Amino acid sequence: ATTAEAYRIFLRETGVDQKIIEILAGLTDVEDSRQLREISARVRQAIVDAALPQSFDQAIRQAYAELAAKVGENDPFVAVRSSATAEDLPDASFAGQQESYLNVRGADEVVERVKECFASMFTDRAVYYRTKKNYSHTEVALSAVVQMMVFSEASGVMFTVNVVTGDDKNILI
Repeated sequence: ATTAEAYRIFLRETGVDQKIIEILAGLTDVEDSRQLREISARVRQAIVDAALPQSFDQAIRQAYAELAAKVGENDPFVAVRSSATAEDLPDASFAGQQESYLNVRGADEVVERVKECFASMFTDRAVYYRTKKNYSHTEVALSAVVQMMVFSEASGVMFTVNVVTGDDKNILI
């Protein structure tokens, strides 16, 4: 997993943090879906276009190579998932706002998907939600998690609290 601090360093060292502020200054009405879509797309493109600092890029590649050796495969399939620092707060749930990528294979693709996870901090829905909840776009950070791909037959979600009543004596699967 990359760290939230690595995300912040990437933005700062590439100058993308300032580009994000400049681009978002043009977002005057999040209810204007066209404006929201265009501004968000520009921010995401700025992030994807920036090169990761060499040490960060190499650390991702090395960790992927170590994972490959551990599982005995040359280029194992992995999932690259995003996890934001503000996902499960008492007054807001940011889970599902950012992207995850499945069936990623090869170090080059892993590096690109990590950057795309970072860029997904600025999907239209994430920008809209943060704005509506009065959260800073630049204070929230993101970690990209790289994990072995599980080729499952089924999946699901479990809530340890009743999502309707808040009763923690119920588990909903």
